Amino acid sequence: MELLIIEQDATQAEIYDLAFGDDFTIFVVDNMRSALEVLEHHQIKIVVSDWQIGDHKASIFCDQMDVNNASATPVVVVVSNDQDDETIRDAFNAGVSHYITKPYNIISFTETITGIKAQLERVSKMEQDTADSREVAKTALSQAAIYGNGMEIIAALNNCTDLASMARVTLSTLQSNGIQCAVQYRDDVATSFDTDLSPCDPTTEKVFDVLHDQGRIYRFGRRLMLNDEHVSLLVKHVTGDDPVLHDAILDMGAKLVPAMNARYIALLQQQALEHTHVQIDDVVEKLTDTIRCMAGEKKRIVDAVTKKIEESFHQLAMTEEQEAFFLKLIEQELTLDSESDGIEDIDILLKALSSRLAERLESTQTKEEVPVNDYLDVELF
Repeated sequence: MELLIIEQDATQAEIYDLAFGDDFTIFVVDNMRSALEVLEHHQIKIVVSDWQIGDHKASIFCDQMDVNNASATPVVVVVSNDQDDETIRDAFNAGVSHYITKPYNIISFTETITGIKAQLERVSKMEQDTADSREVAKTALSQAAIYGNGMEIIAALNNCTDLASMARVTLSTLQSNGIQCAVQYRDDVATSFDTDLSPCDPTTEKVFDVLHDQGRIYRFGRRLMLNDEHVSLLVKHVTGDDPVLHDAILDMGAKLVPAMNARYIALLQQQALEHTHVQIDDVVEKLTDTIRCMAGEKKRIVDAVTKKIEESFHQLAMTEEQEAFFLKLIEQELTLDSESDGIEDIDILLKALSSRLAERLESTQTKEEVPVNDYLDVELF
């Protein structure tokens, strides 16, 4: 701690140096102008001076007080022969902390100065503890905000019905908190969105192509790639250089991307089911039409057989020949080719539907769930 002494008596200045040299870094001057220069260039905590030296009073040190930072203002201790009550009152009104009249007890004076030092050190420690506590609280709030954003994104993704809305929810929420990202979704083809929801430029697309299979977490420079089977999230820029904040983003992202991947798989399955529903409707409609046609054809055959039988009754007297004719007629009419193009189309459509469903279910089948601990101890490639 630095101590400034304004003393014109060399012997008294030496006494001060002997008394406080072990506890302070001491600056000794003999006039007020030099004292102000020392105050300007050093972090002086205590000033010891006579009330008046030359044309200046010790109140000029109190004029240096910073109302926004009281701890930066030195404690002024006056040691003077002037014992007038009015002078002492003026000194205290000016901001002097201690007014000691001569002659004084050297031990008591020394204890006063060292006591001031101890108080200043306690105040300094309290201020540092307060600053540390504020920093910890700020970090905790930032981390909570990041994790809260992750939960908000996951909740909002459940209401998305297409890739564009999924990308908008993810990227806009992250961007509003100073995290600029790009995202890629992969199925038969890859679809990428930049921070502003526009298609990614060729350079960013190349980054996705090269790094999407390089592990769940890949750090390169100040960027970060988070990968899962069908989804990759590229963290392009984070506002601020707080390493704790970056670690929180990494931890949140390691849990967010698997949730995005699961939602994307669910969306693919939903789209497959919707497409299947449309095809099933087509099958049902075509089958209904075919059955209607077959029913009409059968009715026509029955009507034709009945008519011919009736005609045979008028022409023949049910001899053996007529009976043979009757039986042959029924056999011919009922064994007519009943195949139709409609039945063939239904068969082809059903086979294609079955094949497409099998491929989709196989490609979108969720893999075995990875234990939570795998996300707690992530490997940085």
